[in-house]
Amino acid sequence: MFIDSHCHLDFCCFDEKRRPLLAQLATLQINKLIIPATQANGWDKITKLCHEHSALYYSLGFHPHFLDAFNIADLTLLKNKLRQSDQKCIALGEIGLDKFASAKADLQEFVFIEQLQIAEKLKLAIILHCVKKQSRVLALLKAQNFTQGGVYHAFSGSIEVATEFIKLGFKLGIGAVITYPNSTKTRETISKLPIESMVLETDSPDMPLYQQHTKNNSPVNIIPIFDALNELRKESKLQLATQLYKNVGNIFLLSDD
Repeated sequence: MFIDSHCHLDFCCFDEKRRPLLAQLATLQINKLIIPATQANGWDKITKLCHEHSALYYSLGFHPHFLDAFNIADLTLLKNKLRQSDQKCIALGEIGLDKFASAKADLQEFVFIEQLQIAEKLKLAIILHCVKKQSRVLALLKAQNFTQGGVYHAFSGSIEVATEFIKLGFKLGIGAVITYPNSTKTRETISKLPIESMVLETDSPDMPLYQQHTKNNSPVNIIPIFDALNELRKESKLQLATQLYKNVGNIFLLSDD
């Protein structure tokens, strides 16, 4: 069995094919999916969607790419939503820093720190978005004494950076980047990571596979991502698949099958 630990199945590009896609995923034994929120105006849709389908779980948070309309009152809204103790809501995210986001660095850091404090207080793991800001994110996590861990979504980088995040209680999200032959550093890092430190993800509809012929990525691509990972690892397919599934449950509280 497999879990897609990060996909945006709430996006409108899935609206017309979501039900048949979920049926297809079940036949492929991809039996759980986690949908991270990006902005407050999508929270209600995500919540409703996840309560309609037993396979779906979600997180709530403010993504650094969607801060143009951010208001300080939004943080109170986030706290109130997360305090409702919905068993389908398993994390705070997707949050973090991004060098290429339009929001200024000081606003990104303010919103990130505030959300770290909420997650720490509510004892929630986070789903971390980090692009070209690894050193700064590490510094802020340490400065805030953040102890809840989470998933570093779409990890790419060196074994040294990976180890620093693992020490802070993070699993590393392994996605389509490892299917690209020129991603040599990341592929080498992934081959050396502790098996307990990784989770699978697609980031659908973004982050397509190498030489993918369709426009949008899909959660079905957990299978080729897993196959690419298996080629980089020494473990058997069964051992790897079993541990990857277990790893998600070790960071997020998901219901039993």
